[in-house]
Amino acid sequence: MNTHAFLASAILLAAQAHSAQNPKGNPIRIPPHTPGMEWFEDAKLGIFLHWGIYAVGQTGESHPINHPVPKPKPEVYFNFAKDFDARNYDPAKWAETFRKAGAKYAILTTKHHDGFALWDTRAAGGFDAADDTPAKRDLIQPFVEAMRAGGIKPGFYFSIADWHHPDYASISSGMIPSQGRHNKPLSYSEKDDPRRWAEFLAFRDAQIAELVKYKPDIWWIDGGWERTPEKWDAKALCESVLAANPGSIFGRTSFPVPGGLCYATPEQGLPTTTVEGPWELCMTTSEFWSYRPNFTKQWKSAPVLARMFSEVIAGGGNLLLNIAPGPDGTLPAEAVNPVLEMGAWIQRNAEAIYGTIGGERAGLCYKRFFGPATVSRTGKSLYLFLHDPPKDIVMLRGIVSTPRSATVLSTGEALTVDRLPGNERYPGHMTVSAPQRTDPLTTVIKLDFDEIIRLGSDAPQHKH
Repeated sequence: MNTHAFLASAILLAAQAHSAQNPKGNPIRIPPHTPGMEWFEDAKLGIFLHWGIYAVGQTGESHPINHPVPKPKPEVYFNFAKDFDARNYDPAKWAETFRKAGAKYAILTTKHHDGFALWDTRAAGGFDAADDTPAKRDLIQPFVEAMRAGGIKPGFYFSIADWHHPDYASISSGMIPSQGRHNKPLSYSEKDDPRRWAEFLAFRDAQIAELVKYKPDIWWIDGGWERTPEKWDAKALCESVLAANPGSIFGRTSFPVPGGLCYATPEQGLPTTTVEGPWELCMTTSEFWSYRPNFTKQWKSAPVLARMFSEVIAGGGNLLLNIAPGPDGTLPAEAVNPVLEMGAWIQRNAEAIYGTIGGERAGLCYKRFFGPATVSRTGKSLYLFLHDPPKDIVMLRGIVSTPRSATVLSTGEALTVDRLPGNERYPGHMTVSAPQRTDPLTTVIKLDFDEIIRLGSDAPQHKH
């Protein structure tokens, strides 16, 4: 090597060393957990369970009796109770299924808008599984015990609306119009009677008091759209729940929860903009929330579920996936099998899922990588979710840091990383060789870095 070449090589090596010590770009964002919600934000997957007398499968959950022309009529609907026997209800088996699916929590509809309670309520005027169905027993305590024994955090859905209770008026002066709902089935009037309304609130509070003793980790308090927060005495309701369950997290509520830990609950459609704060996407495994075997034609496959799930966690959220049990307590195989297939995929890619930051939250927008991504909390590992087998290469843009290694997470296959020419402000595109073998659901590539990942600037520079 001549002197000029040697000097050029030395200068290049010195520049690379200086660049490694003083990298350009900005470090990837590592947002902190929301205090008190660490477990929830790391959970990623939960199971929703809509179970009630509507599980006989002839109608959707509660709402049809609330339509201007109810179908079926209330007397037909409430007669479904005679076919709700829960004879094959095995909450321990449920918990094992959820564990294999990779879920960390499960939320059960303790009572929907039809007023049917899954526990043996002693509140006067209650309508429940123990007294009014062939099940003849409380179904909530076994659920809680089985979930906790299986390492699944239990959550309660509870509707404060109750279209069965005789003291629940159909329309109040403070009603919030919602989706054309009116004509509650067993209402005494179209207008609140203050005395009867006070008696209904006492009934509601008595039922809440029966449930708080189980200390669920999550509360969903639904049905509040029928009245104003003041009419519901919402502040006192929330205070009573928090006093008994101070560590509880609140999902859907129709009113603020002062001092409570709350999250957003979009349903059935993935938000197309980044959601701020904790959130979960509520999604059915079929077209319906409730068990309707004679009407269901769109069971979601494992590849569809894996795609949705990876997109949700890339956006910093959880997926709350609904499985609707039948009236005997059996979980339908058409829902369970794809969920378990996704669970096996989660297990072989667990590192990219649990305890990670959504790529969108970390600053890795879809222009940097055309797909979902997550980042480790150290900021030194990047996980790319490939829904379809790539042709030749996977390409990334605007990433200053160069990984020391790239592997297929589930197989350990080593991949090659190259860098195309760029400049100080706009780092060259990074390419990763395509895996020889891809996952039938979604392939995850892991990029390991020696430093916290640094991203290039997005702002164009204008010359004057």
